[in-house]
Amino acid sequence: MDLEVRHLRTLTTVASLGSITKAAAALGIAQPALSAQLSRIDRTLGGPAFVRDHRGVRPTPLGLLVLDRARTLLPAMDALVQDARRLACDDAAPTLRLATTGTALAATLVHRLSHPGAAPATLRCVPDTARAAAELAAGAHDAVLAGMCGDALPPAAPGAQWRLVGTDAVHVVVRADHPCGDDVELAELADERWVKAAGDSCFGECFLRACSRAGFAPPAPSECDRTAGLELVRAGAAVALAQPYGALPDGLRAVALRGAPLTWSTWLAMRADAPDELRTRLVAAARDARREQLAAADGCRLRARGADRAVRPAI
Repeated sequence: MDLEVRHLRTLTTVASLGSITKAAAALGIAQPALSAQLSRIDRTLGGPAFVRDHRGVRPTPLGLLVLDRARTLLPAMDALVQDARRLACDDAAPTLRLATTGTALAATLVHRLSHPGAAPATLRCVPDTARAAAELAAGAHDAVLAGMCGDALPPAAPGAQWRLVGTDAVHVVVRADHPCGDDVELAELADERWVKAAGDSCFGECFLRACSRAGFAPPAPSECDRTAGLELVRAGAAVALAQPYGALPDGLRAVALRGAPLTWSTWLAMRADAPDELRTRLVAAARDARREQLAAADGCRLRARGADRAVRPAI
C-alpha cells in the first residue's frame, strides 16, 4: 500500500483527539475500520505510528516524524487544490496567502495590501517560524511575516528567501499609574513580575541575559497571548515585554528601556520564484506597516505625556 494524503489526515486526526474512538467518530467510520486502516499504515511505514495505553493513544517517535511532515504537506496539498480550482474557474483575483508568526504588524500589512484591483489577502497564524518557512517552501503560503528576537536569524528553507523589514527596541508595558518614568534602566524594574508572548524564538533567553547584565535575576516570565498579558498588566500583576507598535488600551502605557537591551526584528519571506512585482509590493507594504505602527505608538506616548503634564500640579 502507498501512503496517501487521506492517510496523513487520518493520522493527524487520531493524534489531535488522542483516541481511536473519538477519531473514528470524527472521520465518520467505524472503530474497527479505523483500527484496520492504522494497521495498514503501520505496515507501510515499517513500524507503529501510535502506542495505546489506558489514557488513549500517543505518537511513537516514528509517528512524531510523520506528523511533523504531515503538518507541512497537508496545508500545501490544500493550497494546491484551491489554486487548481481557481485556475479551472478562470478566477481573475487569486488570493494572496499570508502566514504570520510572532509579529504585531500582520493586520496592518493585510490592510495595506487590501485595495481595489489587488488580490485579496488571507491571514493564517502559524505556531512557529520554522514551520511557517517549511510550509512556504512547500507552497502552502505566498509569503510569511515573522517576528523574531533581534539576536536571531530566520530559519532557512529550500526555495524561501527572507528580507529584513526592520529591527526595533522592545518596550515594557506598565499600568498608567506605575511610578516609573517613560524612559528607564532595566534594573529599575528588577522587582517586577514579567510576562511575554509565547513562542518568541530565543527571546526568553535574551531577556534573562539582559537582566543578568543589568545586575539582577528575575523570576521566569509568564507566557501568554497579548490579550491575557495586557490584562495581567492592567491588574497590576505584571509588566509586559512588548513589540513597540501601535496604540495601547486605556489604562496602560509603554516605557522605553535605556540602551535598547532587547530588540525585535520583523522579517518577510517569499518563495524564490515569486514575481518581482509581488516581491516589491510586499516588501514596501511591510515596511509601510511598520512605519505606520511605530508612528501610532509614538503618537500615543506623546498624548499620554501631554495628559500627564495637564493634570500634574504646578510646583
